[in-house]
Amino acid sequence: MILLLSGLVSWSLMSLRLQLLGRIELSSDAGGAMQEIREAFDELESFLERAVEKYGEEAAELLSWNVEGNLLKVSIRSGRSLRAHDVLLRLKNILAQKVGAKRIGTRRVIVESLEARISGGHVGRQRAEELLQGVAEVSESNGDLVLIFQNLTEHDLKERVVDRALRLIRVEEAPPEGEKLAPFGTVLKRGAEKTHKLVADVAAEAERRGWVKRYPGRGQWIYMPPMAALIRAIIQLLVERIAKPLGFDEWMFPRLVPMEVYKRLTTYIEHLPDGVFYVCVPPRDPSAFEEFKREFKLRRELRTDLLKNILGEPEYIMEAIQCTAFYQFFSGEIVRLEDLPVKAYEVMGGWTWRNEAGGVEGLVRTNEFLRMEMVFLGSPDQVIELRNRVTELTIEVLEKDLDMEWRLVAGAPFYLSPQEASKRLIDVSHVDKIPTLDVEVYLPYRGPRDEAEWLEITAASVHKDFYVENFRIKEARGRQIWTGCVGHGISRWAIGFLARHGFDFDEWPDSIKSIIKRLPQSPRTIT
Repeated sequence: MILLLSGLVSWSLMSLRLQLLGRIELSSDAGGAMQEIREAFDELESFLERAVEKYGEEAAELLSWNVEGNLLKVSIRSGRSLRAHDVLLRLKNILAQKVGAKRIGTRRVIVESLEARISGGHVGRQRAEELLQGVAEVSESNGDLVLIFQNLTEHDLKERVVDRALRLIRVEEAPPEGEKLAPFGTVLKRGAEKTHKLVADVAAEAERRGWVKRYPGRGQWIYMPPMAALIRAIIQLLVERIAKPLGFDEWMFPRLVPMEVYKRLTTYIEHLPDGVFYVCVPPRDPSAFEEFKREFKLRRELRTDLLKNILGEPEYIMEAIQCTAFYQFFSGEIVRLEDLPVKAYEVMGGWTWRNEAGGVEGLVRTNEFLRMEMVFLGSPDQVIELRNRVTELTIEVLEKDLDMEWRLVAGAPFYLSPQEASKRLIDVSHVDKIPTLDVEVYLPYRGPRDEAEWLEITAASVHKDFYVENFRIKEARGRQIWTGCVGHGISRWAIGFLARHGFDFDEWPDSIKSIIKRLPQSPRTIT
């Protein structure tokens, strides 16, 4: 997440008017807190009145508001100085303080529609449509350029999606000094080219050699002894070279996430609810399964249709990001900055599950995969420094220990789909400003280096205060605290390693051979 101040841009050639329709979702019906809600709007109105004295007609105006159940709907109009979407965020913060005493939380902010009407100083409709494709609807009205943004989330507002879009369509756009906007996927740095011993698909070769075997489920594999030994060695290498030197302690996290915890992963629900597996808990009543059991005994058929009448609503999801339990541990707790950072790594909990978009691919895109997660809580400076340091040591392991080819890419956060990520630009002028750093390796079977999709094996992210706010983690004196995480895709590390070094154990780097010592063999069958 990168926060840019909209006031940094000169708008002397452009007249801007904004009109917003939005809503704030409360955790329960607002009927019991109407007095507090009115007080929140009174406070907002006082703030807006003071803003008019400072900004004049460029300030914001609250047009209307009403309450429907647990939804608070508002309409706001503004110019360029105090923008409508910033007012909505301010309202959410005021509401949180007022209704918190009634044990009512402010869950989500949604901008249903934001119209930006621009007169003069813009690139014109045709060019604006090209620049903002998939971000906003573009039209013209009475000589004005009109942009319509729809269904913006709180995260979109904090990432300044609207302000970036407006900046893009200005004539002779001049970004703030030192800023360099680029799309996700921009290559930041790369290592030396290496020869690869395996040009074919690693999964196909591993399967042919009996190192892995397909499981009947989609995107699932059985990892045989030689592959398991390689994966265990890579984990040990990452622990010894990265986690321990940086002072990380090992934790174990649950893999079933209750719905009450899942709902705090708000952007995941908004962008990728189709990317998780949902779990229904059966009743502890054997008689409920009598017909299901009888059908199997008689016909040897699993009548899954009968289960629909037995199972209730989903009560869990299967862990998709692995670090959820870390944030839940601190949820509702108060920490002291002097006791931070807290640094955890976790791998013993087992598999991570995602319903992968675009289908599965061999061993590199699977529904069930192994990751080593490193997650940390600290001051903003501590979190950024840790993320960057873990990334540096990760690249050092690839170069010095594993002799692999790599590149560093400005990556999209986990909760953004490729479609959503393609709509955004980020500031890549300094590594500290990039939300996620992806470490990727080259796989020859995917094509030439400059054209192929490289394989992301590690993603290192700074979340800013996103999880701190969603999980209500407090600092004793109100000082700012952030979280960050680094996910190492262990299965993918193994695939990249085998593409580079092949399957001959004797030709592997000493760093891996010294850990494994003797490579175990897969069991043989006569078939």
